[in-house]
Amino acid sequence: MIRFRLLGSGSTGNATLVEAGGTRILLDAGLGPRELALRLQDAGVDPASLDAVFLSHEHGDHARGAAGFARKWGPRIKGTRGTYAASGLGAEEIPGYDVVVPGVPVRVGALTVTALRVPHDAAEPVAFLVEKGGVAFGHATDLGHIDHVVAGAFRRCQAVLLESNYDPALLRDGPYPWSLKERILSPYGHLANGDVARFLASGLGTECSCVVLAHLSQKNNHPELVEMSVEAALKRAARRDVRVTVSGREGTGWVEVAGAPAPSPQLRLF
Repeated sequence: MIRFRLLGSGSTGNATLVEAGGTRILLDAGLGPRELALRLQDAGVDPASLDAVFLSHEHGDHARGAAGFARKWGPRIKGTRGTYAASGLGAEEIPGYDVVVPGVPVRVGALTVTALRVPHDAAEPVAFLVEKGGVAFGHATDLGHIDHVVAGAFRRCQAVLLESNYDPALLRDGPYPWSLKERILSPYGHLANGDVARFLASGLGTECSCVVLAHLSQKNNHPELVEMSVEAALKRAARRDVRVTVSGREGTGWVEVAGAPAPSPQLRLF
């Protein structure tokens, strides 16, 4: 079994704690080091017990706390070469940085983590596939569209965390300058609610029973709009077996991910 918990979600800072078999990792560290430590402690986790911090990309809401947290508590940071170069971590005193190559699995204790290239306006951004013993969890925030790499990997997952960043009408009529609106709308920006709904209706694997929707824009989206969109799509697809959670800025409680139950042994008659 794998379990995970969002410690923060959205433009104010993203971080997801993942735990299995005595191994604990963070996916992103977009909160300040002190706030990260406090939220870990609130979750009943000693910050010094983390085995690694994986960074999806260099943007501040995903990486701003990584160096300070690593200096204080000791975990190594892992990410792509592009993230290392663009984040300025080379100028920081940290325990170490391990280069992650997209498509190549990395073993950290009981967990296997595979980075997946994603289309986003960052140096070398990735999503993550986290696995243990036949159980898989897909984690993707900040991507402009869902390509075949992410879709193929997530089809294997029992649980998926995916951004549902904006509602097109709210974005169009909202206060952002047009240049920023164009960036968000581009194939290298963020996912709209409708993009996510279409993927959930047709792209989920048959074993997926849990979806967490995160990274909602505070100005261009609303939890109720997300819920209505995805619930309608799942209903049309007859996927009543899928539980949907919409994360707020403060994150979520623990979410447990289990594999399919083993088949019952057949009764043999003699």
